[in-house]
Amino acid sequence: MHYGRVRKYGETGPAQSYYPRGRGNGSVSTSGYLIVTDPATGRRMPEHRLVMEQILGRFLWDDENVHHVNGDRLDNRPDNLELWSTSQPSGQRVEDKITWAIELLERYGYSVARDD
Repeated sequence: MHYGRVRKYGETGPAQSYYPRGRGNGSVSTSGYLIVTDPATGRRMPEHRLVMEQILGRFLWDDENVHHVNGDRLDNRPDNLELWSTSQPSGQRVEDKITWAIELLERYGYSVARDD
């Protein structure tokens, strides 16, 4: 224990670990997310994004983010994560919104038939 700390505060007990989740399991960012290294690419990234990429079998698109259902940023179990999309149409006309919605559905593997 550091002498200055003992002198200032008295006996304070053991120092807290710099690795609260265990050495080699990443670090917690200032915003509260666990940052890990992707073993496949070597990228440092939030663990919840890595877990979602593994679930989807692809990288996340720029307009996608991962939401923690229970609000705990360190709970990265697959059943606690939801894929959210932040994309939205730039125009407000109904025709623009319909076109955007069809493109969104097709992007995620749905086929859309138009009734004329």
